[in-house]
Amino acid sequence: MGRKQTIMTVREFVDSATCYPGPTVRYRTEAVLRHQPPGIGMPRSITRYDKLLATFEELIAAISDVQEPMIAALCSSWESTKNGYEQAFRSGVTKSQIASGMEQGLRELPMLFHEIGGEHRARLLNVLHIAIAKNFPDFFKKDAALLASVVERNKIRNAREYYSVRHRIDELEGDESNIGERERLYKLVDQFES
Repeated sequence: MGRKQTIMTVREFVDSATCYPGPTVRYRTEAVLRHQPPGIGMPRSITRYDKLLATFEELIAAISDVQEPMIAALCSSWESTKNGYEQAFRSGVTKSQIASGMEQGLRELPMLFHEIGGEHRARLLNVLHIAIAKNFPDFFKKDAALLASVVERNKIRNAREYYSVRHRIDELEGDESNIGERERLYKLVDQFES
């Protein structure tokens, strides 16, 4: 307790953060946030779980009016699914673990939508892509990079890579213009499963 603690006023703190370039308030605010002690108005980093939750929230809100039994079941189960996540958190499951399952569910949605009649399919896929692009833009980039590294390596090493390859195969099903890519991916899956 012998040390004297110095407490800065907000004004002193802002004035001390002017070492960053830029005369505008925007830059000054960024400088303040960089120097601000943790827990004092610091913006929380957005986790993968947060991005996925926002994606699903937007998707469910946008498709809730689709008159299709499978979509109605998906939308009606969403609230209980979120409650299940909360219970899992209380029992010690991490956001990262839940996010892994949510990512897999997000990857499987296009397969689910392909089973729905053509009348709604295009709209559902479009809404899904918009929700992902808005809330989790890195999702497509990460999957493409992961898939490219698996193909280049010519080997699937783990379950995440396996599901990424399976997802791409499912996307290519019925598309006769990509038979070569699909066959190459099937070989990778067969090697991994054996």
